[in-house]
Amino acid sequence: MTLPIPTSRLRRTPLSRRIDGAIALLVFLMTAAWVFAYWKHVTAHGQPFFYQLYFEPSVMVACGKGFVVARPQVPEMVSFLRLQQDRFPCEAIPANAALTTDDMPQQGPWRYLMLTVGWTWRIFGVAWSALGPLFAMLFAGTVTAGYLIFRLGVGRPLALLGTIGLATSRMHLKFLLELRDYAKSPWMLVLVLLLGLLVLGRVSWKRTITIAVLYGVVLGIGYGFRSDFLAYIPPFFVALLFLPGGIVRNLAIKAAAGVVCVGTFLVVAWPALSTLEASKPGCTWHIVLLGFARQYDRPLGVTPAPYEAAREYLDEWEYTTTTSYAARLHPGIGHIEYCEPPYGTATREYLIDVIRHFPADIIVRTYASVLRVVELPFLPIEGRDDDDGRVLNWDRSHHVGLVLVTAATLAIATVDLRLGLFVLFLVLYFAGLPAIQFSERHYFHFEFLTWFAALFLVQLAFVEGREALSRIGHRQLTTAAVRAAVVIAGCVAVLVAILYGVRAYQEPRVRTMLVALASAPRDRVEVLGAEVPGPELRTAPHTDPETADFVVVELNTAACSANTTVAFTYAAPRRAYGRIFTVDPAAKDTGDVTRILSPVYDGFERLAFDHAPRGCISGVYRMRKPERFALLPEVILSPDWRVRPLYQRLSD
Repeated sequence: MTLPIPTSRLRRTPLSRRIDGAIALLVFLMTAAWVFAYWKHVTAHGQPFFYQLYFEPSVMVACGKGFVVARPQVPEMVSFLRLQQDRFPCEAIPANAALTTDDMPQQGPWRYLMLTVGWTWRIFGVAWSALGPLFAMLFAGTVTAGYLIFRLGVGRPLALLGTIGLATSRMHLKFLLELRDYAKSPWMLVLVLLLGLLVLGRVSWKRTITIAVLYGVVLGIGYGFRSDFLAYIPPFFVALLFLPGGIVRNLAIKAAAGVVCVGTFLVVAWPALSTLEASKPGCTWHIVLLGFARQYDRPLGVTPAPYEAAREYLDEWEYTTTTSYAARLHPGIGHIEYCEPPYGTATREYLIDVIRHFPADIIVRTYASVLRVVELPFLPIEGRDDDDGRVLNWDRSHHVGLVLVTAATLAIATVDLRLGLFVLFLVLYFAGLPAIQFSERHYFHFEFLTWFAALFLVQLAFVEGREALSRIGHRQLTTAAVRAAVVIAGCVAVLVAILYGVRAYQEPRVRTMLVALASAPRDRVEVLGAEVPGPELRTAPHTDPETADFVVVELNTAACSANTTVAFTYAAPRRAYGRIFTVDPAAKDTGDVTRILSPVYDGFERLAFDHAPRGCISGVYRMRKPERFALLPEVILSPDWRVRPLYQRLSD
């Protein structure tokens, strides 16, 4: 259903090649100029960190050596990459230096990023302080793409207003300095722009195929900056389904566009894709597993469950737990090299098992990501994280962004139901995508979603709303609005039903698993004073892949104090593997047992109890044959755990 409302920007491309092209160029130049000055100011006392150790191929490109590295490294190169000196003289590379393309596991997939930095240095000199023009162009490209996206829904004055907001966003300026992560931003926004142009315009062979080619080119270039761009392939095919005329019309054009887009992507991205075999290809699922780390629970706004399948955002921890899992699943599997193809197989199997047991957690984390991302423009950046970086204050969220995005989606659906559903898809997909790893570097560029919603509502309320109402009347507008509300509400109901349905599936499976772990045959271990030495709990250390022993600690909750803690400690270099469990004070009145279950690995030093009065420790046990269980999560079972939800929930 499409109403004859004069918001033609919702139904056909409003962009003027001449006028908007000129404005976009002006926006680009002005933004580049001021952000270059900003960059010089903030880097006057030193360069920010953006994995400079990997940029040796960029230096070689700048010095005319090609996309190579020197082995052994040139001493001056080491000092330069470690930021011990600002400039690198190309003559420091000996004529007889051994140059190779074999030892570039990270740089190969980042080929276009490395080349971009290399050519910037070739023009301005090899110096960290010479990268200002590159930072300026990336930021200006992002802001200019934002202007063009805003123009898909609003007039030029409001689009410029949104552009100013985007250009002065504290979040964008914060990540501008992190080259590796910010460099993907302009390409991502251009892809969103192309999706909008594809769905808003008429369907023709020339127009649709042209956009498909452009999408494939930008996607391929972006992939050469970061492999994150693989996530932008599905939205193109969904956009094809939302072309004017319905799903079954123009099938030949849609099929051809899909083939052309993928083919173009493969051709453009091939220099980066061709390095996968030599660039540690087995870490894709490893990255996804890291996204379950508990450090993301609070930013996402989810309440933890009694169990944790992947506790730490730590590569070494994930490698240990994954290879141990693989050894239990496939006895005698042998050594698994980090990020090599066998490790990719192991992490994929582990991830599938996690999804099979905890699908409701994945759904709720995705929904939580959507609710967080739409609030980005209204969150202050306060405090500092463990890396001394400023972080978002999620406690200041008041759901303004959610109201704006919901209202804009309903308004668009009132004008054109097809476009309203497409906007709903874009919000759910792109705002939900960061749930894979809810780190600011993965979602800062999606701030434009809420800006677009706010601008569109202003456009509709103060520019076109009255004229629309006078042209079509209250009755027709009300009918369209009710229909849109019913359809959108139906979509939300489906999302809620999916969540509750998956929870109904997950809860009995998790309960069965936890009961089996807690009641498995075990041997009692003597507690010496207030601790248990590590050797008492490790039965088969120094294996490859290393085994996991499984420890069960039972506490008489009523006899424990409010400050009782149970610490699993590791010796260096695995000190980060340790964890301190606390007893829930609210469980003291139950008079029942609190159980703590945890795997322990090589380097485990001791199990220590603090503020544990006499009678608090009921027993410490080591499970017999833990290899019988593929998954060995960390668990804390309060006395009333059987009546508590066995899934993660939205905290608010």
